[in-house]
Amino acid sequence: MKEVFEKLTRIDLHDENAKNCVLLDTCFFIHTFEHQKEQHLRDLMEKRQVAMTSFNVEEFLYKEHSVDERVREYARKFLKKYPDITIINVPVSPGNREQEKMFVNLIDPNLLSEIPDPSDAVIMIAGITTNSVILTKDKHHLFTTKLENYLQKYNLKVFKEYHDIIL
Repeated sequence: MKEVFEKLTRIDLHDENAKNCVLLDTCFFIHTFEHQKEQHLRDLMEKRQVAMTSFNVEEFLYKEHSVDERVREYARKFLKKYPDITIINVPVSPGNREQEKMFVNLIDPNLLSEIPDPSDAVIMIAGITTNSVILTKDKHHLFTTKLENYLQKYNLKVFKEYHDIIL
């Protein structure tokens, strides 16, 4: 899978082309292929720019061995056929908790009081920085009413289903 992700377009977090996209969280990306919702992703890609952070790509590649083989194959085939997902480079990698905290604190030092796991906060910072919408299945940390209220100041929207996004 690494070679498939390496062929996708990569842009910087502060690049103008990173603005106003739909960011897929790792769990949402996996969920798409576990539940054969590739057509929903394709429909979304026809209407909006869809992206993943480099952090989420690394996280997927790390978790890849624990993901069902069919899911990996569906994702591989999809990305080869539709290489339109953009990778937004962020200056942090999964597993380095201090680096994750520093990255989050650069943009919003109070966010970690709302999201206890800094690895979960990385995609929020990417969403804030790029004025993007986030799709996640992480209801425990990222899809809470308290967090939704907190993120209102950024006008950041976090959704858990494709149909939740008003296209």
